[in-house]
Amino acid sequence: MPEAAGGPPRPLQGKRVVDLSQFIAGPTAAQYLGDYGAEVIKIESPGGDRSRTLPGNAFGSYYTRAFNTGKNSRVLDLRNAADRAALDALLTDAHAFVCNLAPSSLVGLRLDGQSLRARFPHLVITLISGYGQQDARTCMDTIAQCESGFAQLNGDEGGAPRLSSGWPVDMFCGLHAGFATAMALLDPSGEGRLVDISMMEVAVATMVGPAVLTMSEGSPLAPPMGNRDRASAPSSIYRCADGHVYILGGLDAYWLKLRTLVGGEDAPIDERIARAAHFDALVEAWTLPQTSAAVLARMQALQIPAGSVHEPADALARVRAMRPGAVSVMLPSGEHVPSFPVLFDGRRPSRSATPTIGGDHP
Repeated sequence: MPEAAGGPPRPLQGKRVVDLSQFIAGPTAAQYLGDYGAEVIKIESPGGDRSRTLPGNAFGSYYTRAFNTGKNSRVLDLRNAADRAALDALLTDAHAFVCNLAPSSLVGLRLDGQSLRARFPHLVITLISGYGQQDARTCMDTIAQCESGFAQLNGDEGGAPRLSSGWPVDMFCGLHAGFATAMALLDPSGEGRLVDISMMEVAVATMVGPAVLTMSEGSPLAPPMGNRDRASAPSSIYRCADGHVYILGGLDAYWLKLRTLVGGEDAPIDERIARAAHFDALVEAWTLPQTSAAVLARMQALQIPAGSVHEPADALARVRAMRPGAVSVMLPSGEHVPSFPVLFDGRRPSRSATPTIGGDHP
């Protein structure tokens, strides 16, 4: 039934998506399509999406349940001829296909892009891989962080590379894949498309970002800077008497105000970045004797962007208090489902629980 006027949009209602993916990037893309109205059929092997074996509780793996809400699960053993034919039947009636299996596996199953385009020309086919469909190597989020250059760019001040938690490459791939698939489905031509997404390219575009232009146009990169901002200084995490705060004080307008509190010369931004340790020391000498609340109050009064470093549980509680319905929603069973993080006229797309293997969503 369509949502009431003013509610969350469902432009993909009536579209059927076959989701043959596992872990995070592919499942997230299909989940977003479901959030906007598509019917999503998740294809699982008899053992289920391999993320189902990852840590969880009585309700199942936290990882599976975070990225597979609102889908129906169908069990198919694609090594079995009858089940392989059943997948073809689903694709004949579907509008989109989302898959992040390895390119070499797709060729063996005749699910590579070329084969699918020839047999299902009406279908929007979204294939997610590590290095592109031409490359058989296996890739995971953390590998993409390393091979894209991000881990080194994100390194600590001593030069050691650092990974980012939260699987950002997978999450960005899911967003790009979901958005691209939706745009192809909504194209007025109604034509099928082959959407080819490489984790490596997404990592470079979204996480290396401005550094791409710096290097491409021949300028050297600054060495790893830890928690410091590459684009301004002083901007970092600073110790207080009772914890830590982040202060973005390095843009010229902010430094002009911050230096009245912490001292220091009115140096241009390039010099402040080059001498970031000196300027950070000035800021931390001022923050260290004070509570984080007192520091943040002064920053707010001066309109300098700043925030506390919270423990995750405290942060979730704060977000829930600020944004009713945010973070997760508890079902009658006691299970939580992750909340959709966008409001439309004050309402969110509702999400139902992740299905059991072979089951429908509640």
